[in-house]
Amino acid sequence: MAALLLTGCADSYHWSSSHPAYARAPYGELAITGLQKAFVLTRTKWFANRLDFGDSTQIKATEFCSKAMEHEFRGGYVKLSILPDSVLDNAPEESQKLDARIFMKGKLPEQGVIVTAPDGSVPPQILLIHEVIIGTDLKRENFFDYALIHNELEDKRDVKNISAIVSYTLWDNLKQRPLFSAVDEIQHPVTLKLTLTDLEQLMRQTVQQIRKNMYQGAGK
Repeated sequence: MAALLLTGCADSYHWSSSHPAYARAPYGELAITGLQKAFVLTRTKWFANRLDFGDSTQIKATEFCSKAMEHEFRGGYVKLSILPDSVLDNAPEESQKLDARIFMKGKLPEQGVIVTAPDGSVPPQILLIHEVIIGTDLKRENFFDYALIHNELEDKRDVKNISAIVSYTLWDNLKQRPLFSAVDEIQHPVTLKLTLTDLEQLMRQTVQQIRKNMYQGAGK
């Protein structure tokens, strides 16, 4: 019964927040930062036993996921700019409230600071990828609900899904304000044998979910 109650509460959370000025989602053009350092692989040994990454599973798997996400983003935007994570090196980490118990943290540019791309251009909007947690049967409330984040996660023997929990903010670079922030949970079923194709598909679904939520969040 307790588990059912927790699940019910989790489903009722607001996992996104839109600024009143957020009227139109990015279309055709987008700048992104965070694809270099945002990835964290949990249950490394589990993945290492199933994927041929050798001794550097954490590094190679997260690099693979980063490239897969970038490839999927490139398929959705005519003009896509990947900004180095270093553009936010001096930015403070801030907490954003999405719901009464749901908070997400991430670096946001300071007020009055406009982020400039390496080529000198100024992107009007930037998608800030704060964190991408990859694992098995993950639930986002265990990472972003302040009442649950100290609970120990159980490494289940029977795995149903590989998961991605992604937190991100669409940033208005000209007016220095968050337009849309969200935490998404993506589950990809594990059938017979885990392959790199499954990991790639998980990243494709993650990008698709981000884009879908940015469109649905506009104009609210």
